[in-house]
Amino acid sequence: MTKLIAFGDSIFAGWDGKENISANQRIPELIGQQLGWQVTNVAIGGTKYDDSSNGFTAMVNKTDVTGFDYALVSYGVNNFSWPDSLDVVKQNALSGFKALKKKNPQLRILLELPTEDFRQGSTTLFDFNNAFWNQNQLDDMLIDVADQEGLDYYDWRPNPLVTYENANQTLGDGNTGVHPTKATMKAIAQRLAAKFQQMVNGTSTPDVPIHVDPPTPDKPDDNKPKPPVVKTIDELKLDRLANLFGIGDNISNSADRTANKINELYQCLAQLMGTEKREYQVELSNPGNGLSRPLRNYVLLSFFNLERAINDLITVCNNNWICDPQTGLKNDLLKLLRVDSLVIDKHYQDTVNYNYYLIENKLNALIGYINAMLKGE
Repeated sequence: MTKLIAFGDSIFAGWDGKENISANQRIPELIGQQLGWQVTNVAIGGTKYDDSSNGFTAMVNKTDVTGFDYALVSYGVNNFSWPDSLDVVKQNALSGFKALKKKNPQLRILLELPTEDFRQGSTTLFDFNNAFWNQNQLDDMLIDVADQEGLDYYDWRPNPLVTYENANQTLGDGNTGVHPTKATMKAIAQRLAAKFQQMVNGTSTPDVPIHVDPPTPDKPDDNKPKPPVVKTIDELKLDRLANLFGIGDNISNSADRTANKINELYQCLAQLMGTEKREYQVELSNPGNGLSRPLRNYVLLSFFNLERAINDLITVCNNNWICDPQTGLKNDLLKLLRVDSLVIDKHYQDTVNYNYYLIENKLNALIGYINAMLKGE
């Protein structure tokens, strides 16, 4: 009997958005029933192409694939909703497929591209996640992986079963979810079984979809799409220094938040404008809250480094005309106050907090310009 091994996430593990369904209703098992194949399903919910203990490569390494004729691999929705960079996702996918081929060189592998995911507010394949790539780019990247590794693949884009417009019928968690109903799982299994049959017959044509009628909804309620959601960047908000005996922790927290926001803006600029990828890292270590000369130097150097990092970002923005659309004037560089007093008093506290205001004001202005571009304004 032909043997199939299936790797995947919660969709293959049988979560329909509301409950875990029985094993014989899951997609890999339905494929086995249609083709008369023996199926082993090692899918685990929440997994993706990554290097975690239950990620694709780890599952390949811990699974005995000896004696299997075919493998079905389906990850990607969790990569989109909780993303790394697309390059990292690609390397993790390649690592898993190389490991799978090495363990069983005779294995015929079918890569299923992910069905559409609406959990983070997206309504199309072209909405960006918080790593500034979209589901269409993920699909294209996975096809590159398939071509590079000599895999068959199934692409849902030419003839999708799941769209934003029908998601309240086809997904158990509706148009804010990703998990197919039992009826949709059955339709997915039909498509993939037909694809496997093509592979068996030697007539595989990955770019031509096999037509299967859309699934009958489990519950025919009205689909009411939400207005399109545009992913924008949240403004920076720094906690003001309220406790003079907590200076070290306050500065450390604010430096980390600012660094994260700077890096978020760099990622967005790389996606929007094709700028060089940059990353700012906080290099100083918090000496603690005890009033001391090391603490005084830590505060002074922290603001110096933040000023320099923000001005580097401003320069990149100015070079790419990220500026006030009303005036067209380039952004002024940031100039923070020196916090070098040896006396810790109300004036010291006010100086620190005024620097926070200046940092917020400058970065939030840049965020406003970039968000306007993201929204097409």
